[in-house]
Amino acid sequence: MTVNQHTLDVLEYDKIRELLVGYAASGLGARLAQEIQPLTDLHRIEQLIAETTELKRLLSPDRYLPLGGLHDLSPILEKLDKGTDILIIEEIMSIKDTLRAFRIVKGYLEDAKGDYPHLRQLAGDIRLYPDIEAKIENTLNENGAVKNSASPELKSIRKTIQTVKGRIQGRLQSTLRSKSVSPYLQDPIIRERKGRPVIAVKERDASRVPGAVRDRSDRGNTVFIEPEVVRELGNELQAAIDAEGAEIVRLLREITAKIAAVTEPMGETLKILAHLDLTYAKVRFSRDYDMNPSTLNVNGRLNLKAGRHPLLLTLQREEDSEVEAVVPINFRLGDDFNILIITGPNTGGKTITLKTVGLLTLMAQSGMHIPAGEGSELAVFSHISADIGDEQSIEQSLSTFSSHLRNIAEILSSADENSLVLLDELGGGTDPAEGAALGKSILEYLHTRNARTVVSTHISPLKNLGYTVPGIENASVEFDTVTLRPTYKLLIGTPGSSNALVIAKRLGLPDEVITNAENNSAGQNDEAAELINQLQAAKVVMEKNKRAATEANAEAARLESEYRQKLDEISAHEKEIQAQLSVDTYALLHQIKGQIDRLCQSEASRRSLLESLSEISTYMAGELNEFPEAQERQEFIHELKAGDEVRVHSLDSVGILSNVNPQTQKAVVRFGAMQMTVPLEDVGAA
Repeated sequence: MTVNQHTLDVLEYDKIRELLVGYAASGLGARLAQEIQPLTDLHRIEQLIAETTELKRLLSPDRYLPLGGLHDLSPILEKLDKGTDILIIEEIMSIKDTLRAFRIVKGYLEDAKGDYPHLRQLAGDIRLYPDIEAKIENTLNENGAVKNSASPELKSIRKTIQTVKGRIQGRLQSTLRSKSVSPYLQDPIIRERKGRPVIAVKERDASRVPGAVRDRSDRGNTVFIEPEVVRELGNELQAAIDAEGAEIVRLLREITAKIAAVTEPMGETLKILAHLDLTYAKVRFSRDYDMNPSTLNVNGRLNLKAGRHPLLLTLQREEDSEVEAVVPINFRLGDDFNILIITGPNTGGKTITLKTVGLLTLMAQSGMHIPAGEGSELAVFSHISADIGDEQSIEQSLSTFSSHLRNIAEILSSADENSLVLLDELGGGTDPAEGAALGKSILEYLHTRNARTVVSTHISPLKNLGYTVPGIENASVEFDTVTLRPTYKLLIGTPGSSNALVIAKRLGLPDEVITNAENNSAGQNDEAAELINQLQAAKVVMEKNKRAATEANAEAARLESEYRQKLDEISAHEKEIQAQLSVDTYALLHQIKGQIDRLCQSEASRRSLLESLSEISTYMAGELNEFPEAQERQEFIHELKAGDEVRVHSLDSVGILSNVNPQTQKAVVRFGAMQMTVPLEDVGAA
């Protein structure tokens, strides 16, 4: 990937590295964070982001990864590869702590419940060394001292040492009490010098105490003598101490040999743990800055949702910070346009927009989450170039304008469809007319090469490209003319202005000066301004109509889907009812037919025939009462009262109800002067 140091500097990528270093749990992770670089391999970047996402989910909301005890063993392993046959105890203890970290992290990741394929892959690649751990554990205690139980030989030697020391103590105590020695002592204390037992004798009386001088005090008035009575025992003690040292060396060589045999795989596992620490640092960074993973593509398409500059967030997090709430930006590029021209007043957020887009792209290509909303999309670029800020160089005798041109020349030499180009104040620093011509030519050059380009400028004629060249779009940073302060909101599709005359008027410049300035400005660009205004108005109407049409289509599609669903539900319900009615009706008719057939086959009297028909009628009435219409009929009859208009179906005539008797199921209906008694079931609503 091509990102020169100048671009990394102006986008302040090193400050992101510094933040990441601060989140590392070990020196290994911190070193990787310091060395992190943006990548171009889409698969690898997606894998790194997925690992960060999985680990963040595993540790949610605020759990930590158990990386305690992890040391950078690289110098130790390098020593072993060069032939060192014995490690010091401090080095062995570092290895012990690190092997324990291997074991704990592997178990933690493998025991995690849930879908974590990337983390499980990493855990599976972690190798454990239980035999080395056990050997160190059996040899050294937690403080690094060699245990008595490290070997039978060591245990025996140390027992001998204690026995000899006891015998020496006994003899020296007798010597200290002896009248031939006690008068010449500085004090009655048994000491040790150079591994030998000694007593403190006054310098002037040293010759009176038989023995070997082992040391003298700083002032020289005390001589430390090993009395002759313990000299042989001292020799015996020294021999035992030497034997102890030799046994300890042998034990340490054994441990060292075991470690030396696995330096290569141990180094590989160390790299995995370092990588996990870096991933954990990304997770902590993501948690603190409310970041999300971005979707990546290789098509040059960017769609930032509520993107925020991480370094502004850092300033905001500081105590007593005067930084206001960071205003998120919604940004897109590479879909219906490849070049975006941002105009607007100074300090309005144009440069921050360029830096936000560039820095978040670098972060994503480094496998990090970004401070933006969910669903944000970024492209993977092969070249990222930026020309931002004051480039004046005193050492090279270059003006700001010349320095910009030198940077831009280098950018143009490599710009292609896989490039992201960020140019701040394009066309500035020189004659406005020449700056406009040069800026226009640069943008056309980048446009022909399909480079994704974002520029900020105060050169108004460059805005014309957004209206006349397909694939080039205007944008502005919003400015509140009432408060004379920028809102920092990015408005894509709307060109901006410097608002110099508005600001001048609000700040109290004389009306005459403002009026003359407005007249001069109008006289210079009447036709162009009118054209831009017309095009902008047409574009606003078109966008409004486009949004309305989109919304109408969406609403129509929603209604169509809703109605289709309801129609399908009604149709299905209707089929269910029809099927059920068919079954029930068939069963009822089949049962009635059976009863009639039995009547026809029997020699029934008129009375028995009527009784059978009455049974059939009663059964059918019971079945009919199960229908909703029967319930409605019952309610109708219950509400009937004298004076109601009713229709007698058998006569097809409307009359006045005189009386109704539910017991006899009869009703008296008057038709003019004539009254008739009719069955209640023959009566219906008028």
